[in-house]
Amino acid sequence: MDISTLIGPTLPAGQPELRAVTATTIFGAFTRRGTSGALGNDTDHALLLGVREWADCVLVGAGTVRAEGYGSSDTPTVIVSGSLDLDPSSDLFNGTVAVATPAHSLDDASLAPRREALRSAGARLIPTGSGSAHEVVDAVRSLGYTRISCEGGPSLYAALFSAGLVDVLHLTVDPSLSGEDGPAGLSLDSTDTHRFTLEAAEWERDSMLFCRYRYG
Repeated sequence: MDISTLIGPTLPAGQPELRAVTATTIFGAFTRRGTSGALGNDTDHALLLGVREWADCVLVGAGTVRAEGYGSSDTPTVIVSGSLDLDPSSDLFNGTVAVATPAHSLDDASLAPRREALRSAGARLIPTGSGSAHEVVDAVRSLGYTRISCEGGPSLYAALFSAGLVDVLHLTVDPSLSGEDGPAGLSLDSTDTHRFTLEAAEWERDSMLFCRYRYG
């Protein structure tokens, strides 16, 4: 399948656009046995890499980095973390990495060893005020990253969707279920309804479904 077809139309370079890329089971679970690795197929993986190539940076939560074992990437990575609980010896830090963290995490004396270890590993620590979704995205864009690919996890997705900050959602629906699936759905921070328009849907012989939704 042509990955550019799945990615679809994009805004001109320099114009801000945030895309979320995820795979779920047929009933909306994001993980199986604790990670997303068992979901999707080769095309889904190629789509993830294709959106990374389009993006100026990958935005991802620290929990997802730990669970999925993120490694070094040619695309800069911005990790959202309040605890700064990241392994500075990870291969991830061989690439360009920033850690977006609330202001209190930069002032907390008990986190000083973690801050120093991350800086020594080459990470840039960027303050995000109270840590709201808007402040996180503003901090990322202050680095010059206008095209953002968000790869989760669910809590970061929930914050971004609640704030209406996701422009395009790439959703792969894996037609499977398991007793080892994680929780389904997102716990949004607001009671507002956020509606997306289906732009395209493609599927493969294994019944893997690739949907592209645009906000509004």
